[in-house]
Amino acid sequence: MSLKIDTGGKKLTMVFDFDGTITEEDIFDGLFSRYASPEFWEAHRAYHDREISMKEAYLAMAEHFRGERDKIYSFLRKEARLREGFKELHHRLAGAGIRSLIVSNGFDIYLDYLVKLWNLGFKDRDIICHHAEIIDGRFIPSFREHRDLRHTSCLIGKAEIIRELQGEGAFVAFAGNGYSDTPAAHVADLVFARDRLADYCREERLTFIPFLTFREVESYLFMPNTENASR
Repeated sequence: MSLKIDTGGKKLTMVFDFDGTITEEDIFDGLFSRYASPEFWEAHRAYHDREISMKEAYLAMAEHFRGERDKIYSFLRKEARLREGFKELHHRLAGAGIRSLIVSNGFDIYLDYLVKLWNLGFKDRDIICHHAEIIDGRFIPSFREHRDLRHTSCLIGKAEIIRELQGEGAFVAFAGNGYSDTPAAHVADLVFARDRLADYCREERLTFIPFLTFREVESYLFMPNTENASR
């Protein structure tokens, strides 16, 4: 398998956040910046200042959204960018028989679209996120709230899902960037962090690997690919 890390004999599973981690920018924030009135930023601020829960923030922000589905997809095609090295890392993981999951507090209306647009090759069962529809120009969220959720900073239950994977015998590596990723950073066996999550890990003295691109993540996980290096 050519892994560099010691998993203690356990099978590696890789869990990725989506917005601002797999993507260069936060797609949800970008869409709302474009299609919502500026008042949505107040709920956004209150969530990051830990004054309200993620669910409360999403419901409040949705009140300010006005946009059409076709225009949203046009915006995504023009503005959304995949973080450097992700496709190569995902291909390397798949080739080594390592399961990868996207576990995101984002919404399928843009996440599924971009996964298909970029031909990332994730199975449906390995994408866990919330649902949303556009009805009469309104953003209507439907939350996939984890039944055992312990943290108001996260709805999807990243930490809880990681614990479930560990309970099945997996060594779980997690890559994230934001406040909703902080519970996951406490339980994952290996953490790759950037932006707000990296700052949080430093404050809490949690061990993590900083990264800017997924080439760094690949380099940390795997021995050099001699086949590619010789070309």
